[in-house]
Amino acid sequence: MRQLISTMAFWRGKETPPRRKTNRKAQRRRVAPRWRRPALYAAGILVLFGAAGGGVHWAWSSGTAARLTDQAVASLTEATVRAGLSVDEILVEGRTETTRAQLLDAIGVRQNDPILTVDTEAIRARLLALGWVADAVVQRRLPGTLYVSIRERTAMAIWQRNGQFVLVDPHGEVIGAQGLERYTHLKVIIGDFAPEHAPALLTMLTTAPDLMQRVRAGIWVANRRWNLQLDDGIDIRLPETDPQAAWSRLVTLDRDSKLLSRDITAVDLRIRDRLIVQRRNRGDST
Repeated sequence: MRQLISTMAFWRGKETPPRRKTNRKAQRRRVAPRWRRPALYAAGILVLFGAAGGGVHWAWSSGTAARLTDQAVASLTEATVRAGLSVDEILVEGRTETTRAQLLDAIGVRQNDPILTVDTEAIRARLLALGWVADAVVQRRLPGTLYVSIRERTAMAIWQRNGQFVLVDPHGEVIGAQGLERYTHLKVIIGDFAPEHAPALLTMLTTAPDLMQRVRAGIWVANRRWNLQLDDGIDIRLPETDPQAAWSRLVTLDRDSKLLSRDITAVDLRIRDRLIVQRRNRGDST
């Protein structure tokens, strides 16, 4: 300090020493982030508390020691809040289908809660339990922001099970019934394990978009193959092996002979070299 004062006095004197020429640019003094001082303060408290805890290791078996520890932790927590390390805002990204109320309930943190005591892993686990949430990231951004980023599932189909309808994603994961009214355009799939096989079915159907529009539902039969229900009630029975070839054959038959415009109730394509068509009230014909 004396040296600084002396230098200042020297520069204020009558005789001003010549300035040295330099090409260096004056370096600006870096400003520390606002949260650094409170964070260092809280860290110092943690270090002191840890050191004190090491000195009283012998007392852990005592109920009194446990109560004192709880009180110390509470005091430490209050100190971090006074230092400015508390939840000021919750920043959420990626939410479309998940409701705000669901997110807040899963996060379980309120404004002014100590941010250092927030259990980010527990919050992530609760978020992943929500039907629409496929993945989540939870981070503390000191001094006062809790950052949450979620990746939501994509609805692939509507699965009918036990008399109820639920949305499922391309991985066969059940999303639930939330938002079902906005996805009535999706195909309905029926049967145990149907969601696991639905991606291959939908990929096959997209090869003939016009006919795909007529498919109302797919029924997974005996965990082996698909039956398709068209919008006019016609059943299409696909084989277990190479259903894509049977689907392509059906597309060709309908294009060339208007097969699906006839008075029929079912088309059986399970036998590769045969076509079995069931007429309405007239039995079967080959």
